[in-house]
Amino acid sequence: MKPWEAEIDVDEVLARRLIGAQFPQLARASMRRIGSGWDNAAYLVEEHLVFRFPRRTIAAPLMTKELAILPVLAPKVAPPIPRPVYAGTPSDEYPWQFGGYELLLGASACSRDLSDDDRRHLAHDLGVFLRRLHDVDPGPLRDLGLAGDDIGRLDPARLQVDEPPLDGKPCVVHGDLYARHLLLDHHHRLCAVIDWSDVHEGLPAVDLAAVHMMVPARFHDDFLAVYGEVDERAWRFARYRARHHAGFALEYALARGDARLQQACELAREYTTA
Repeated sequence: MKPWEAEIDVDEVLARRLIGAQFPQLARASMRRIGSGWDNAAYLVEEHLVFRFPRRTIAAPLMTKELAILPVLAPKVAPPIPRPVYAGTPSDEYPWQFGGYELLLGASACSRDLSDDDRRHLAHDLGVFLRRLHDVDPGPLRDLGLAGDDIGRLDPARLQVDEPPLDGKPCVVHGDLYARHLLLDHHHRLCAVIDWSDVHEGLPAVDLAAVHMMVPARFHDDFLAVYGEVDERAWRFARYRARHHAGFALEYALARGDARLQQACELAREYTTA
């Protein structure tokens, strides 16, 4: 089984039944499936609510963590991130928590054709977002379930590099920042950041990888001018992480027949090997 294959396929019939049973005011609401990722299936309800349902056992505690952390984290960052407004509980029919969020408008970065100017602006926008996120005090979030990196996202062996492990001061990180999770407005400016299943307390390089995947090296100074100085070794590990993540996401894109994500991953690999 591939890591993104579902253990429970939440189809529209099941989604409607689960939502209606726990939130009767939405029992007759309009609903349509809008996507399915590695961990969750997503449905748009009443054209303004996104309900996400874990598809795999490993994703269930990630949903629980999101539902606890995001209401506290959301006011501290910009641009917007999802705010849960409904928290579904496990039942005899479905064993995991699920969540409903107000819809954030925008299109994923991998669905847009970005010019050089767009990518330069994105460098600035990522600088603003990541500076604010990485400055959040992780202390109050630990009691809500914020934990450390338990899968070694920057482990040299995982990244296939011959270097000692990276160290540094941990901070709050998104954990899975790439083109699918960056939403852009019609001017191609960053307007929202979604899918916080991997939020944790880790090293900034985990998120800095997104800059290497999304922005050509000639615009990195535009990012650093806003974000601030980054240690040379941390910046290098961010590039290692970007290359590894892009390769893994490319495998997923090919398996799912997602041509736009495939294109974004191939470009990310080009950026990280230049």
